[in-house]
Amino acid sequence: MRRKTLAGLAGLTLAIALLALALLVGVAAGGHGPGKGHGKGPGAHGRIGFHFLVLDQIAGTSDRLILQGNGSFNRNRASGGGTFDHFLGGTGPPATLVATGTWKAGDVVSWSPGLSHGVLEGGVLVIHATFKPIGQPAIENVMLEVDCNLGPAGFSTGKTEGVIATFPGGGPVFTPTPAAATVPNTGLTVFTLTKGHKH
Repeated sequence: MRRKTLAGLAGLTLAIALLALALLVGVAAGGHGPGKGHGKGPGAHGRIGFHFLVLDQIAGTSDRLILQGNGSFNRNRASGGGTFDHFLGGTGPPATLVATGTWKAGDVVSWSPGLSHGVLEGGVLVIHATFKPIGQPAIENVMLEVDCNLGPAGFSTGKTEGVIATFPGGGPVFTPTPAAATVPNTGLTVFTLTKGHKH
């Protein structure tokens, strides 16, 4: 049973790593030469892109959340969204499914830009989102904090790379987590300065 669990965790880690690599390749391929942003926030081009794929947990529980997102934002609004999969770690395979579905970005709570490197930028974005679990009522005002440490720019937020998902009304808080005891926190976040360019 333990081998199956470890094999499942290794498979999940590999899948997330491959998706993260695909995300980075896609972001890099979308650029058209050196970026001109210098961490001044949305303004020069109107919008900044956000992209992430992370694995979160509720501390001290077996609850896990795979959260994926893509979109853009300005000073007031975010557009885009993604998918989520809430399951119980250590069960299965397949792992026990709690909820799965999509989410949609809403208003921007705050944006703290970091340093940029080419068309990529680090920083901290906080938005509200509506989660739409399949077969369950929508959950509004979920707060998503996207923390991006951008190594090539020498920038750190001082926080763990990832996304913190806080559900309203004293609901659960999912934070970045390692896929296994010997694996670092699992996830990748990045902001792009190319949203809004006309080519």
